[in-house]
Amino acid sequence: MALGPCKWISTITFAFLLVMFTVTLWSLESNQVQYPFAGDLTKMILGKLEGWSLGKHGVITEEGKRGTKSVGPNMTSCHPSYGRKDLLVDCCPPGFQSPLPFVDFQFPDPQSPLRIRRPAHAVDVDYIAKYDKALSIMKSLPHHDPRSFSRQANLHCLFCTGAYDQQNSNAPLSIHRTWLFFPWHRMMIYFHERILGSLIGDETFALPYWAWDIPQGCSSFYHTMRDVSHLPPQTADLNYVSDTNLSPEDQIDINLAFMYNQMVSGARKTQLFMGCTYKAGKEGYCNGPGTIELAPHNALHTWIGSSLNPGREDMGKFYSAAKDPIFYAHHANIDRLWEVWREAHKQQLDIKDPDWLDSFFYFYDENLRLVRFKVGDVVDTIKLGYSYEQVHRPWLNMRPKPSYPPKLARQMLKTKEKNKLEMLSRTHVSSSELDTHGRALDASLTVKVRNHWRKKEKEEEKVIVVHGIEVKGDAYVKFDVYVNLIDQFKISPKFREFAGTFAHIPGGGAGKKKIDLKLGVSEVLEDLEADQDESIWVTLLPTTPSCSNVTVGGVRMEYIK
Repeated sequence: MALGPCKWISTITFAFLLVMFTVTLWSLESNQVQYPFAGDLTKMILGKLEGWSLGKHGVITEEGKRGTKSVGPNMTSCHPSYGRKDLLVDCCPPGFQSPLPFVDFQFPDPQSPLRIRRPAHAVDVDYIAKYDKALSIMKSLPHHDPRSFSRQANLHCLFCTGAYDQQNSNAPLSIHRTWLFFPWHRMMIYFHERILGSLIGDETFALPYWAWDIPQGCSSFYHTMRDVSHLPPQTADLNYVSDTNLSPEDQIDINLAFMYNQMVSGARKTQLFMGCTYKAGKEGYCNGPGTIELAPHNALHTWIGSSLNPGREDMGKFYSAAKDPIFYAHHANIDRLWEVWREAHKQQLDIKDPDWLDSFFYFYDENLRLVRFKVGDVVDTIKLGYSYEQVHRPWLNMRPKPSYPPKLARQMLKTKEKNKLEMLSRTHVSSSELDTHGRALDASLTVKVRNHWRKKEKEEEKVIVVHGIEVKGDAYVKFDVYVNLIDQFKISPKFREFAGTFAHIPGGGAGKKKIDLKLGVSEVLEDLEADQDESIWVTLLPTTPSCSNVTVGGVRMEYIK
């Protein structure tokens, strides 16, 4: 049937508008300024024309090959969030309701000077004056300027309390206790550093890092919202529970042994160090922090925070932590340790999953441009234009020794089991009972766990999984995990029986999914001569009173390739 003149005109006009609209969106996706969600809209249009389709939960599937599950924020979804369970905070930036123009991240000119981050204890008076000047200027900027200190501090509040939803989902976005922990913080301090340098006209300016993992760097520097008993020259406690009367020398010995566990023996697999695999949507959420995030990261946040505030603010809560300048030096050191860990494994444990590499966030740069970066952009610090001044790593050689000779310890364990004695606790249950009912961690809990012994493959790691951890209340929670513990007076990271720790700051914008704690123990079991035993004893030792608000679903052994 022939079309009349009016219908021909309508058809041609519609086709022209569709082409122009697509071309316009394509131009927005070029290297010029873009707008959030324009790229998604283009893909939806092209999907209809080229056979692309929307997969489950509205996730775009390209050519039917793979549904992308990368995580990213819906920047117009900002809403008040809870900094503490009793405190609603609004960290949303001005004008967030409308999409804002952005540019995709571009690496700095490789010919520009490399920014060298130095340990805080090694900087000189001139550097301190320069840093102080930059901070003073930043703090003088009005709140509507995204380079201002208040807006910089709010970034952590926004992304760490669930103030943003994910794109294409009403699931909250959070970067703690997942594999996004390291890359998100890397980019936050990257832009913060460049803004500070631009405010004083110094393109070589670099943040210091607080080298709390070595003896020379164990003291902190000053801020008003701090625990006054932890001000310099107090030695930092990397496995902080409560204040002790240890000498600086003893504290440093414990710190070094603890760092060995968190960086070496307990972090021999990517998931153990980086955190769990976090995918888009509610079903993709995970809650499994890596070794360094648990402690020293969480432990030092709590150690630094003021005991006079309900949540040990500033540093003791995620919503307020970045108000303390030490936050940036603290995370610079964590960022450095990510590089140290990669170097130790010759980068063989890097994540290749495209859902991690394609996850993205937005930050303002020193030129007031909103920049979108992908996680894949941040895996090479040299390409980002900065590096770290090397320091000695004494913890690399601090492999702990068993508290008792292994043969004697195993015989004592067998005797206790035979006589049905309690294992250092008021509660002695089997792992099957624990799995079935769950238990409150109101006292030391020792369980017998099947070792599932078999001849493990060369690249496998034995892992203790404390699963289904549920934390109620809003206090700092910490318990330690030991293997084949004999003597309750020898409980320290200095002894080989120590397998790891659970150090938890409530909040962080995470969902309600229970937490899984995974601890690599292949080396621990080898040193205890228990790697071929049919079963081992695992002790969960509460170290904070708040553990009475913690329940545990169970304990099991797994293998990770």
